[in-house]
Amino acid sequence: MSLAQPLSGGNANAFESVAPQPFLSVRGLSKAYGQVKALSDVSIDFHGGEVHAIVGENGAGKSTLTRLLGGEEQPDTGEIVIEARATVLPRPAEARRAGIAIVHQQFQLVAELTAAENICLEEVPLRRFVGLLPILDQKAMLARATARLAPFRLQHKAGVRVRDLAVAEKQVVEICRALGGDARLLILDEPTSALSGAETETLFEHIRQLRASGVAVLFIAHNLTEVLNIADRISVLRDGRLVTTAPVGTLDTGALARLIVGREIAALQGRGPARAGDVVLAVADRRGGGNAEPMIALRRGEMLGMPTHLGSALRGFLARISGERPAGALSLTLGNTDISRTSIAARVRAGLCLVPGDATAEALAPRLSVEDNILLPNVRRFTRFGFFRRAAAREAVLAIIRDLDVRPANPKALVEHLSGGNRQKVAIGKWLLSGAEVLVMDDPTRGVDVGAKVELYRIMRGHVDKRGAILLASSDLEELIGLTDRLVVIHGDQVVARFDEKPFHKAEILAASAGQRLQPAGKGSA
Repeated sequence: MSLAQPLSGGNANAFESVAPQPFLSVRGLSKAYGQVKALSDVSIDFHGGEVHAIVGENGAGKSTLTRLLGGEEQPDTGEIVIEARATVLPRPAEARRAGIAIVHQQFQLVAELTAAENICLEEVPLRRFVGLLPILDQKAMLARATARLAPFRLQHKAGVRVRDLAVAEKQVVEICRALGGDARLLILDEPTSALSGAETETLFEHIRQLRASGVAVLFIAHNLTEVLNIADRISVLRDGRLVTTAPVGTLDTGALARLIVGREIAALQGRGPARAGDVVLAVADRRGGGNAEPMIALRRGEMLGMPTHLGSALRGFLARISGERPAGALSLTLGNTDISRTSIAARVRAGLCLVPGDATAEALAPRLSVEDNILLPNVRRFTRFGFFRRAAAREAVLAIIRDLDVRPANPKALVEHLSGGNRQKVAIGKWLLSGAEVLVMDDPTRGVDVGAKVELYRIMRGHVDKRGAILLASSDLEELIGLTDRLVVIHGDQVVARFDEKPFHKAEILAASAGQRLQPAGKGSA
């Protein structure tokens, strides 16, 4: 199967109606850090009324380009041209005055302040008290914020504290603050990384409104389906160089992925029928009685998928399986052992481990080395009579680094300096070294580039081919359809649908995920 086809939400014909003179152009832009060339002779035009996506693997030069446009750094060679005039942006304030605004991947909002206060942080409206003393004009601030939120239909949120807003609403507040200086170019860096599918579509509606108002939008993302949905043109960077700039209608995700990684990939080609063995993990509802059919019956040598979305209740379901939360009404059997009341550590020792989607926040110590992170749960394995066998541990770590192709292949490299995909490899590697048989994976490829996804798929398939088992929750339906042997859709603690035989039909899975109860597409328990 192909990765996907372009969605209809893009604006393939928009560029034809864009004014011929771009708002901003980069011409021959280059930037090096020591011997590493982050950007090399890059030239791109950004037009008002257009969404221009920049895609590429981690390290391709996307972040460097953003920093140069934002005035955070200066190019070594080349120039930035704004409205046909060569422009120097020595600092971020100059970039903002030139009409360039950036919404970073990590929110830069003050949680205890209201949406209005955050929007007006850099342009606080003041009035004179008794004609002399300047004080905050609360009424003007609220009116200004309400006017900016109105096009996004969130004007009623102006007085709400940011901590009480939904993730998508916080994203809009960031955009409104960025647009405060009459921005002509809005740079969105991975804006959907923390959004659910519904929140992403809401954000895309806002982006289309901005495009219609004549704003140029630079959209940086890893999710190729989203890129094809929202962009008018796409520029591909690879190893700091511009590979191509093309209208969205000329590309599908397969072609785009090949341009990004520079080779033919078969990331989601389904493997042959699984050689499933005995049930290794059974999950049942105790309320159904002792003879209740398992909700999940995961077998050795298979990958069982569960569709999810960011922030869904399935997160809690996985936490109860892994031991992060009490099992409650769930009955969990690993092999022939009831683990329902055991601790996380006991489940890890028994061979069941959780690989979260955000490895940095939930699975790794970013300021420690690759070696230390891999060894943290494995110290006992290399300890004899109270002495830690460093040489044996180092040899095992190097084997994991080789097998998983962690880059750089340096056990002393700090995790915080690794790309997202390589961090996930380390998170998986520490459990493989422990001898884990069952991996519970919670959206493990979220936020990583297409090349890193291919590597993670290889690792996952390798684990099940060695008679391990994977319970994979993912918000990427194409990923689930291509990778897994069976699918089960769960709402709360109830199975809505089972898909036991390929081919899986996307429409049926989407219907079940939306809450419609369907007849089972296959037989037997998941």
